[in-house]
Amino acid sequence: MKIKSKNIVIIGGVAAGPAAAAKAKRINPNLNITLFEQGEFISYGTCSMPYYIGGVIPNYQSIITFTPEEFQKEKKCTVKTLHRVEEILPHRKKIIVTDIKKNKSSEYPYDQLLVATGARARIPNPAWIMAKNVFSIKYLRDSIALKEHIALHRPQKALILGGGFIGMEMAEALSPHCPDITVLHKSPLPMNTMEKESQKIILDELRRQRINFIGNASVTDIHIENGLATKVVTTNGTFEADLILLALGFEPNTAIAKNARIRCGASGGIVVDSHMRTNVDNIYAAGACTEIRNIISNKAIFLPLGNIANKTGWIAGENLAGEMSEFPGVVRTTAVKIFDLEAAGVGLRSAEAELLGFRAVTESVIAYSRSKSYPGTTPIFIKFIMDKLTKQLIGADLIAEEGAASRANILSVAIQNQMTVSDISRLDLLYSPPFSPVWDPILVAANRSLKKLS
Repeated sequence: MKIKSKNIVIIGGVAAGPAAAAKAKRINPNLNITLFEQGEFISYGTCSMPYYIGGVIPNYQSIITFTPEEFQKEKKCTVKTLHRVEEILPHRKKIIVTDIKKNKSSEYPYDQLLVATGARARIPNPAWIMAKNVFSIKYLRDSIALKEHIALHRPQKALILGGGFIGMEMAEALSPHCPDITVLHKSPLPMNTMEKESQKIILDELRRQRINFIGNASVTDIHIENGLATKVVTTNGTFEADLILLALGFEPNTAIAKNARIRCGASGGIVVDSHMRTNVDNIYAAGACTEIRNIISNKAIFLPLGNIANKTGWIAGENLAGEMSEFPGVVRTTAVKIFDLEAAGVGLRSAEAELLGFRAVTESVIAYSRSKSYPGTTPIFIKFIMDKLTKQLIGADLIAEEGAASRANILSVAIQNQMTVSDISRLDLLYSPPFSPVWDPILVAANRSLKKLS
């Protein structure tokens, strides 16, 4: 059944917004859809930006899926870039928008509204980012500016503040450009989202690649002189640099939603139901500005990933067009390339599982990516996290030079389908010496884990 209301307004144009617009228009071509984006670009891959900065992707145009003009022409939606939505007025079913070029504000009516404002880089002090040599990596314009700065000034000493996903990716991205790179991280080891054994493997890789890592170093201040940052002050010392990258994580961009009394959760993300509806009539939300359900814990989490933004955008788009589609939630499957390593995590961490009330049992193995006799085989570290009561797999870490990310996808499917470790041990996985040994590393880990559970 297609809705009678024809006027759909979407706030945000990077991932969830364009996905929703395209999906809704495909289902009901009669919808009048207008998408507002405060930046100049829409529909691009934010996760590809470190590889553009590092030179793996030669130009930023390759990251863009659609230009505003292409999207408007192909998807038959109105796209207004450089338009900032200032306020949502639910009682009047209108938004107030500023045309940034003209510095003029206008009202736009809606029948249904989608908030897809995404996430923003966590910047503890806005004054820091005003320095000419301090950058964050959230929007495509950030990446272009950073790459231009590197080409023009050729910095020699870079500081990366934060040792999570972005910090790790940017350490590799900056390595061809800066001979001296230091990662400052608040915790003793990098990558807090992984198990301690995995973190130690990652630290060894950073050291092997001559990346300095300083743990227990929470940033307290950045010294700025004549418009340039010169020093970073932390709880573990003061460090000089001529290039500083803020990689302190992301937070949901929800100020406009909160002002409209749209309910937000503990993480700050917008609370939505499985249909991506908010608590305010005729207003939906999708993407990195929302909280989503973790399938394993049944708790709401904040997970600002591009693939999740696109999926939730599709669901929102279907429902804006009159369907009743549901988003089931996430297992939380992630991976990051750290120089020569693939580091993947699936589901819950062991400490997290314990806090959630699971009786967590763990087992770690080192197996091999291919048959040992086949050239190029490399070790794979796998750690299973299991629930003692149900015998189900609830989490895993995988680290290797090859084969970790692809096997993480297999374990994600297993967790989503509530498979026990015994079920996993009986999976019919391929055997071919160039790709996998007769006992795939997943089977090795499962069989070893069965002994731990017995």
